[in-house]
Amino acid sequence: MNIRQIALIVNKNKTAARKVGQYIVSYCLEQGLIIHMLPADASHLGFPELTLPLTDLKDSSDLVISLGGDGTLLGAARLFAEKGVPVLGVNLGHLGFLTAVEPEHLDEALERVVTGQFTIDQRTLLKAILIRRGQIIEEALALNEIVITKGAFARIIKVSCYIDDEYLTTYPGDGIIAATATGSTAYSLSAGGPILNPALDCMVITPICPHSLSARSIVISGKETLRATISSSHDDMMLTVDGQKGYDLEPNDSVVVTPAHFKAKLVRMPGQGFYRILRTRLRDTPLVEETDSDDGIR
Repeated sequence: MNIRQIALIVNKNKTAARKVGQYIVSYCLEQGLIIHMLPADASHLGFPELTLPLTDLKDSSDLVISLGGDGTLLGAARLFAEKGVPVLGVNLGHLGFLTAVEPEHLDEALERVVTGQFTIDQRTLLKAILIRRGQIIEEALALNEIVITKGAFARIIKVSCYIDDEYLTTYPGDGIIAATATGSTAYSLSAGGPILNPALDCMVITPICPHSLSARSIVISGKETLRATISSSHDDMMLTVDGQKGYDLEPNDSVVVTPAHFKAKLVRMPGQGFYRILRTRLRDTPLVEETDSDDGIR
């Protein structure tokens, strides 16, 4: 893959982002590469002349470099997935399960990008459609998970799940998580869900604090559709997307979750197989990955 034009997405809340971002820009310019940023990112790094609006950035880029943590990468992947632009994550966060590069290995990674010595993982995205009284209210994409949950002080909710319109079960509790295989190491894992190889084209449905001893996670194929209908005696409920976007829910709302018709592309460096990442990232760390509260995109 020939990389000539690069988009740089910066999480401006990360202390090291300015210094590392300036280094990436300088490296790219020295190599004769074209690099652009969103206006706020370009201003933060001191390169206002390298500004492009988001639409142009999507259309012109061969590669996205996300500078932050997993949350920054999630936001960048959602933005650029439909255009098929791969994302290289540089980790300035904590666990960095999705990112491919640590700052101390940045020189080597940039050289590999220039010479094409990398691979691209194809990752399933989920599309969530919020339906209220027969009308579509919101649509959203998720690389990790779609979550239906009650508020902090609300009583339990009941989520009735249908797979391709066939009734599966009703989960009473705090809600449910519909996760991709990529997202199986995030919130779903902390709620008791299985770890899945991200190459799998599937969806895992995991109940959150279910009020039932028989409630378990279930993995469905990537060709199936989940429809979740919510019932409760209150309206303190939320639909959240990758922990970054939230929408209010009302009783009797339905959320339809399907695989998107395109996939996110994540850059991987040589030697970064899933099981090696799993072994090294989850050892001596909390079982759930930490993502940025801010997706770093403004």
